[in-house]
Amino acid sequence: MQILFKFKKKQEKDKTKLRGQIIELLSNRIIIMGVLLMVLFCLLIYRLFVLQIIQGDEHLANFNYKIKKTIEISGARGNIYDCNGKTLAYNQLAYTVTLENTDETSRIARERTNANGKNGQKVTENDVKNEVIYKLIKVLETNGDTINYSLPMTVNSKGKLKFTVSGSSLARFKKDIYGITNIDNLSGDEKKKAEKYLNSTPEEVYEYLRSGKNGPQGTGNMFGIADSYSTEDTLKIMSVRYDVFMNRYSQTTPITVATNISDKSIAAISEHDDEYPGVSIKADSLRKYNDAKYFSSVLGYTGVVSESELKELNGNGSKYEANDVVGKTGIEKTMESTLQGKKGQKDVLVDNLGKVIKTVKTTKASAGNNVYLTIDADLQKYAYNILERRLAGILLAHLTTADTAGSEKRVPIKDVYYALIDNNIINISKLSRKKAKTNEKDVYQIYRKKQETVLSTLRKDLQSGTTIRKNLSEEKQDYVSYIYKMLENDGILVASSIDENDQVYLDWKDEKITFRKFLRHAINNEWINISSFNIKSDYYDADEIYDELINYIVDALKSEEDFDKILYEYMIKNGNLSGKKVCLLLYDQGVLDKKKDKDYNSLYTGKMSAYNFMYKKIKNIEITPAQLALDPCSGSVVITDPDTGEVKAMVSYPSYNNNRLANGIDSSYYASLNTDLSSPMLNRATQSRTAPGSTFKPISSTAVLEEGVANASTYVKCTGIFDKISPAAKCWIYPNAHGSLNVSGAIAVSCNFFFYQMGYNLGTVNGTYNSQRGLTKLKKYASMYGFNRKSGVEITEYEPHISDEDAIRSAIGQGTHSYTPSQISRYVTSLVNHKNLIDLSLIEKTTDSSGSVITSYKKRTEEKLDIKSSTFDLIKKGMIGVVNGKDSSIKYLYEKQGMKVAGKTGTAQENKKRPNHALFISYAPYDNPDITMTVVVPNGYTSANAAEIARDIYKYYFGKASKAEKKATTALLPTGSDGSND
Repeated sequence: MQILFKFKKKQEKDKTKLRGQIIELLSNRIIIMGVLLMVLFCLLIYRLFVLQIIQGDEHLANFNYKIKKTIEISGARGNIYDCNGKTLAYNQLAYTVTLENTDETSRIARERTNANGKNGQKVTENDVKNEVIYKLIKVLETNGDTINYSLPMTVNSKGKLKFTVSGSSLARFKKDIYGITNIDNLSGDEKKKAEKYLNSTPEEVYEYLRSGKNGPQGTGNMFGIADSYSTEDTLKIMSVRYDVFMNRYSQTTPITVATNISDKSIAAISEHDDEYPGVSIKADSLRKYNDAKYFSSVLGYTGVVSESELKELNGNGSKYEANDVVGKTGIEKTMESTLQGKKGQKDVLVDNLGKVIKTVKTTKASAGNNVYLTIDADLQKYAYNILERRLAGILLAHLTTADTAGSEKRVPIKDVYYALIDNNIINISKLSRKKAKTNEKDVYQIYRKKQETVLSTLRKDLQSGTTIRKNLSEEKQDYVSYIYKMLENDGILVASSIDENDQVYLDWKDEKITFRKFLRHAINNEWINISSFNIKSDYYDADEIYDELINYIVDALKSEEDFDKILYEYMIKNGNLSGKKVCLLLYDQGVLDKKKDKDYNSLYTGKMSAYNFMYKKIKNIEITPAQLALDPCSGSVVITDPDTGEVKAMVSYPSYNNNRLANGIDSSYYASLNTDLSSPMLNRATQSRTAPGSTFKPISSTAVLEEGVANASTYVKCTGIFDKISPAAKCWIYPNAHGSLNVSGAIAVSCNFFFYQMGYNLGTVNGTYNSQRGLTKLKKYASMYGFNRKSGVEITEYEPHISDEDAIRSAIGQGTHSYTPSQISRYVTSLVNHKNLIDLSLIEKTTDSSGSVITSYKKRTEEKLDIKSSTFDLIKKGMIGVVNGKDSSIKYLYEKQGMKVAGKTGTAQENKKRPNHALFISYAPYDNPDITMTVVVPNGYTSANAAEIARDIYKYYFGKASKAEKKATTALLPTGSDGSND
C-alpha cells in the first residue's frame, strides 16, 4: 500500500511538473508565433493547392495581365468658315487602326522558336512584326481600305524602284533613316560615309531598310523583312515599320496605320484581335473639306506631325507629341495654335495584348477655336470656274491641225494627244496588263515594235555611229539626252569626277562629237563607275567596259517609263500611233465613260475625227487644261477690299483635293500630284512669280511724278523705237508709233517708248545716264507700294524681287522684276486706297466653340503713302483710259456691261519659245471702288485674255451676269482678236 501511495504521489508530482512545463511553453511568445506561422503556412499551401490544382484551369481561362496606362484624347479641331459663315473645314467621326510596340511580339517569337526545337528555324521579333503588319494590310485591302503609306518610295510597272520626293525632302528622309544629324559637323571617313548614304539609290535604301545591308554600324537587320514578300508588299510593310521607326522616341504613342476604315475591316480585326498584337481600333475625328478644289490652295490640309515640325512647334512652348495631327500647309498650318483642340486623357488598365480592360479615370478634351476667313465662298467658286473655262477657251483658240506651233505659238493637236500620256492621264503601264482592252493591246504592240527598233538602232549607234550630236535628228537627240541624264542619275556617269575643262567634254557640250566618242573618253578618264557592270574577269580593257556600258544602257532603258514616254511622243509625231487610238484609250482606262458618252461610238466608227472629238471634250471641260498641262494651264485671281485689305477671293488654278491628303496621305494620289506637269499643289496666287509687265507702269509713273522728272504737262513723242541705248528698245506698237503723250496718255495706251524715256530720265544727271541710279529710284517707289516684302497674307508666300538690271526696261515691268499675284494685288489695293499701304489678310476673326469672338483681324498693318494726291489722279486717269479710252485695246470687253472699271493691262515675255504672260490689274466702280482685282495667266498669250476673265467676274460680283451665264460650264473662247500686246 505504501509503495502504491508513493507511486501515486510521484505520478501527481510528475503531472504537476508537466502542467507547469506546458504552461511555461504556452506562455513563450516565440513558440506561439511559430505555431501561428505554421498554421498560416499550412493554410497558404492548402489555398495554393485549391487555386492551382483544383481551380487552376478556371483561373487560367480568366487570367488577364493588367498594367495601368495613360491614353491621350485629342480635342476636336476647330472649324474654318468663309466670311458668310459657310463651313469650309470641319470634323467627321471615323475609325482608325493604330499600332504600337508591344512585348507580345517578342514572346510569340520565343514560343515559335522553342516549338521549332533546337535544330529548327529561329523566329525573330522582326518576323512576327512583319507578319502581323502583312496580315493587317491584307485584311484592310480585302475590305477596300488602304494603309497610310508615308514611305517616299514606290516601284513602277516595270519593277524599278524610285523615290517619290526630291531635293530637301529626299535629303531629310535619308538623314532620318541613316541617323545623320548634321553632316557639316562630320569630317574624314565619317563625312564620306554620310555623303555616301545621302547619295544612296532607291535600290540601296530599299535593301538597307529591308535587311540592314550596307547600313551604319549598329543598325542590325533594320526591319528584317523576308525576301519571300513581293516588292510591293515589302514597301507597304516597310512604310508601317518606317512610321514606327520615326516614332521610336515615343514608344508608348501608337502610330496610325489606316484611317476611316470600313465596318468590315473593324469586324475582321476585332474578331481576331489576338492575331494582331499591338493593333487597336479607335474612334477618331477626321478632317473634311467642302468644295475642296476651290479652297485647298488657301486652307491647306492636316497630317501627322513630322520630327522637324515637332521641334518647331514645341520650341514655341507647346506640348505636341509624335503622331499628333497638325496643320501641314495653308491656313491649317498658320492658325495651328488656334484650331488645335486641348487634349484630355484617360487612365486605363490594359492586358498583355494592349487591349483596354477598364477605364480608371477620364479627363475630357476640349475643342479648338474656329477661324473665319475674309473669303467669300461663292465668289471664290465662280472665279475659279470662270478661270478654268477661259483657260480652256484660250487653248481651243490656238489649237491647230498643223504639226508645228509656228511663230504664233499655236497648239498642234498631236501635242494634245501626247499630253494625255505625258501627264499620266493615260497610264501606259496598264497597256501590258492581262485584262487590257483590245485597243490597249494594239497600242502596246505598236509600242513594242517601236521600242525594239529604237533600242536596236541605239545599240548600233553606240557601237559604230559617226554622226556628231548636233547633226542627229531631233528624235535621236532626245534619246541621247535622256541616256546621259539616266547614267548620271544611276551613278554610272560620275558627274563629280568630270573635268569640266576637258576638251572632249567641252566638245560634247558644244555638240561637236558623237556620243560614242564621249562615252569612250569617259571610260578612259575613269568618269564611269563600273561596279554595276557584269564583268566576270578581274582583268578587263576599255573595249570590254564599253561593251558592258552599252548592255547596261539598253537594259536600263527597258525599265525607264520616262523613256517610254519619249517613244510614245515620236510614235504620235511620226504617225505610228493615231490620235483616234489615243482618244479611245481614255475610255479603255475609265477617264471617260463609254456607256454614258454618245461620242464613243462616233469616234470608234470614224464618224467623228480625233481632232473634233478632242476639241469637244476640251470645250465641255471633260478634259481640263490642268490635265493637258499645255500653255496655258494655270492662273490666279486675287480680289480685295481696297479699304481694309481683306481678301475676298484668292483663286489658284489648277487645284487638288485636300481631303485625300488629310487624315493620312493617299500615297498614289500624292505621287500623282507630284508628277503632275500642271503643278496643282503650287498656289499660283502666292507661290508663282512673274514679271509684272506693263502693270508696273503706274509705279514708274509715281516715280517720275514724285521725283519731278515729269508732270501732267510733260509730253514725250513716241517714234516706236528708243535708240538712246544699245541695243535699242522697241515699243510694242513698232513699226508704228504713238506720237506725243503725257503720263496719263502713256498709261492709257501702255506706250513703252514713253516709259523707256522716263527710265532713262530717272537715271540721268547732268546729261549722263546711269542705270543703277534709275534702278535705285524705281526701287524706292516699288518699295512704297510694298514690293520689298511679302503681301501679308497668312499662308506661304514667295519673296518678291525688285529689278536690279536695266532701268530703262525695268520701267516697263521687265528687267528682273518678279512678283506673285498676291504682291501685285497688295500694290493695286494701296494704289486704289491712295492713302495707306495696307497688308492683305485672309482672316476675319476667330471664335470659341460657342461662337464668342476671341480675336478680330479688322485692323491691318498700315503705312502712310507719302505720295501726292495729284500723282494718284494722273495715274487713275490713265487707268480709266486703259479700259474706256478711245484708243483702248480692251474697250470692246467692257463698254456695254454697265460697269465703270479702271485697270492696267500687262504682257510679260520670259521665254521666247512659249506664249507671253497675261496680266490685268483693275478696280471698280471707278468713282467709289468696292473691290480690286488682279488676274495673272502665265503663258496666257495676251493681256486681253486676263482682262476678259476679270470682266466675267465683275459681271457676277455686280449682279450683271444672267442665270444662264452663272450655270454655264463649257469653255469660253476669247472675244474678238488677240487684243492688247502691251
